[in-house]
Amino acid sequence: MKTRDRILLTALTLFNEEGEQNVTTVDIANEMDISPGNLYYHFKGKESIIENLYSQYDSGVAQLLKQSEIAQMSLEDHWYFIYVIFEEIYKFRFFYLNQTDILQRYHDISRRFKRLVKYKVKTIETLCQSLIETNALNDSLVESQQLAENISFTLLYWFPYQQLINPGEEYDKIIHKGVYQILSLIVPYAQLEDRTIAQSLLSIYHSRI
Repeated sequence: MKTRDRILLTALTLFNEEGEQNVTTVDIANEMDISPGNLYYHFKGKESIIENLYSQYDSGVAQLLKQSEIAQMSLEDHWYFIYVIFEEIYKFRFFYLNQTDILQRYHDISRRFKRLVKYKVKTIETLCQSLIETNALNDSLVESQQLAENISFTLLYWFPYQQLINPGEEYDKIIHKGVYQILSLIVPYAQLEDRTIAQSLLSIYHSRI
């Protein structure tokens, strides 16, 4: 692995484990057993590292959202999609755990993140609408835009909430609880046949938390 990639990976690990605000470039260099000068050869400071990490996250989530728009997704596929989104967020959880501070300090990231959140809401709304059109959800009960915003809100604040309520909880449980929470938002609107499928999935995820 190239030194530049190792720096990003090491920084991501330290940011996630110790909190971005508590980690300096010297800490990253020491963890890698390289000189600060070697690190600065690749990145001109912590800001550059954070911006590169955010770019990785942004492009990864955007690609997932784009793929979901192309694919014909069943009800079960939607749950898998939500799980994968949670996994991507967990991979870069330092950003969510210190979100307000980072967005205030890095204006370019703030602009890009707002755009990504809007894209996420729009994509989830489209997915909800497709479930209505295939009669998986009852269109007389559900308002797709409101449901999409509730799901997006959960994705946005799930990890800070869990960090507050259950600090140090295992990775699998955090994600399973998140998926369970979103399933709980959707199940009441499912048509009878799909509600049975959704409730079965709900039971599976509940057993894992």
